[in-house]
Amino acid sequence: MPHFFVSSKGIKGNEVLITGSEAKHIITVLRKRKGDMIDIFDGYGNGFRVRILEIDRSAGLPRVKAEIITQRRRETEPKLKITLFQSVPKGNKLDFIIQKSTEIGISEIVPVTTERTIVKLDYKKIKQKTLRWQKIAREAAKQSGRSTILKVGPVLDFSQALREFSARKFPMGIIAWEMEEKSRLREVLRSGVGGGVSKLALAIFIGPEGGFAPEEVEQAKKMGLVPVTLGSRILRTETAGLVVAITALYESGDLA
Repeated sequence: MPHFFVSSKGIKGNEVLITGSEAKHIITVLRKRKGDMIDIFDGYGNGFRVRILEIDRSAGLPRVKAEIITQRRRETEPKLKITLFQSVPKGNKLDFIIQKSTEIGISEIVPVTTERTIVKLDYKKIKQKTLRWQKIAREAAKQSGRSTILKVGPVLDFSQALREFSARKFPMGIIAWEMEEKSRLREVLRSGVGGGVSKLALAIFIGPEGGFAPEEVEQAKKMGLVPVTLGSRILRTETAGLVVAITALYESGDLA
């Protein structure tokens, strides 16, 4: 059964008010009617089976009122909470990264601009872009059956991202760098998230198409991030973060 996300503000007592695109989908695509059952989630892991009480199509603003029949906690989230600090790539690659990050279980993406970031962001449209990215995360959560929506944070420059990493006191942080020769990803992850230690928060920093500048990596090391190599082949920016996250989830036991 398809499920829908509803703001917690739309849940009052035993009743639920569904509006916007979710209501439109229920009415016009699925053609649900009064008395039909649907599943909804609040985006924080709480699921509800509800019965439609009323459908309102007036004024071009579809609304669906429903009553809660059952409530449950749906545990679809990894114990390892991963935040991906992703350098903003060219074109629509970040759309792909958000979609796939949602599917594999990443908790949050923070878009980052670096010294070698190619794309020039129009900061007047950043808010608009962030809303679009969050919408992509929402739709990807529905398609992948996640009960929690991946959060897309505000765009930060590299220095701001490092300060955010420090302020949030991540137990572990790694930065993928093609020039690193000693620290291998699997060994670093096993020392931090392996061995049954899975209730950690992990920060992953991924550079742009041209990679991180050496000076940026030095700044990152001073803030406690560990540079790692991802092997003998250079991965694209839209691939690297997913590889690191999947490996981390495997080592934590989530994908075992």
